[in-house]
Amino acid sequence: MGNPLRDISARVMMMFGRGVVRAVNDATGRQQVQVELLKDELRDGVEHMQNYGFTSHPLGGDAAVAFLGGNREQGIVLVVDDRRYRLSLQPGEVAIYDDLGNKVELLRDMLKVTAVAKVQIQAPDVQIIGNLDVQGNVSTTGTLTNNGKSVGSTHTHTGGGWGVPV
Repeated sequence: MGNPLRDISARVMMMFGRGVVRAVNDATGRQQVQVELLKDELRDGVEHMQNYGFTSHPLGGDAAVAFLGGNREQGIVLVVDDRRYRLSLQPGEVAIYDDLGNKVELLRDMLKVTAVAKVQIQAPDVQIIGNLDVQGNVSTTGTLTNNGKSVGSTHTHTGGGWGVPV
């Protein structure tokens, strides 16, 4: 019979681990990762729990893993971080980012959206309260109104004999 105190101590020591993500399976209801932990300890199919409303598909990186009861067969990846792409922020700032450089930053003085290709907003209505400064070309389809008056492609001026579309 072994030393019970030593057995408990060993299980406690094995409850948490730090590892490196080697592969990701995102095809199931809960993402599963392959994590390399101690030397020659590779764990497949470890569940990666993510916060509600937020999800990611890591390219690799460091993982913090918890093992229920110290049983290395029952792991849960709690956090994955990839320092190659992490942004430096000021205290209190928050960001969402990816490996390509796309990011949404909640900075102290602004909300900043950076896209490497294009930003697409899909909504039945978009309302901007405040000034809008566009630097570049504007292309529209549909109608364009200003203070309730159409200024689109079918807009005509009357009076002074003009009466021609502008």
